Amino acid sequence: MIRLMKAEALKLVTIRSTYALLLMTAIGTAGIGVAVALAPHNHGIQRLLFPPRGTPAWYDLVFSALALAEDFALVLGVIIMTGEFRHKTATPTFLAEPRRGRVVAAKLIVSLGAGVVVMAAAAFAALVLGLCFVAAGYGGVGEMAGRLGQALPGYLVATVLFGTYGIGLGAILKNQVLALVVGLGLTAVVEPIIVAAWPTVGRWFPSEAARSLETGSSLSRSGFGGGLSHLLPSWEGALVLIAYALALSIVGSMTTLRTDIT
Repeated sequence: MIRLMKAEALKLVTIRSTYALLLMTAIGTAGIGVAVALAPHNHGIQRLLFPPRGTPAWYDLVFSALALAEDFALVLGVIIMTGEFRHKTATPTFLAEPRRGRVVAAKLIVSLGAGVVVMAAAAFAALVLGLCFVAAGYGGVGEMAGRLGQALPGYLVATVLFGTYGIGLGAILKNQVLALVVGLGLTAVVEPIIVAAWPTVGRWFPSEAARSLETGSSLSRSGFGGGLSHLLPSWEGALVLIAYALALSIVGSMTTLRTDIT
């Protein structure tokens, strides 16, 4: 298993997609943070949606941009799993290790580390952004760093587990484009509709399970973006994401990945 994990990690660090995703994560986190921070705060309904600039609640809202890392971790997880089929390297991989379940397990473990790296890129961008706001006169360093530190653990767990969910999607679908469309489409389009119509059902979907882990986010405290009373407790949200990753990976290993790949 150690040999397989080393091989998977080596594949990940030798493809350009990994570095492109990390760069996009950092840029996207900073961009969303700036957009939220500079949104109108003193006109009409904006007074209710946006806390005064420089306050702890405002920094919470700015750092909610860290949630973007979850989507990029999902993308990276899909790439880790489906890259074998997209680039025609599955045959030598499975010849070296015929037990395909072990290959999937190695990819799942490597995706955990990949999720940590993705969140590190997002956290670095958030920290730089926060320091820029402090330099501009919005609050103090200790206050800003405290809010970021409070936000990070929940976002980190959600990001890491979302990466394993991407592995599961890739295992059961195999096609990289299809897995990305399904994963991101569910997160961005289908799940919000279901949550709006049936929140007690929607909370069992992956993105809402991840949302329950975002304990440091102002969204969890203020209700920005809708009521959050339907969300699962954090530990249940983590278990739901783990269940999705394992169930999809096991089913994929037993069905899709068992088919002839030559």
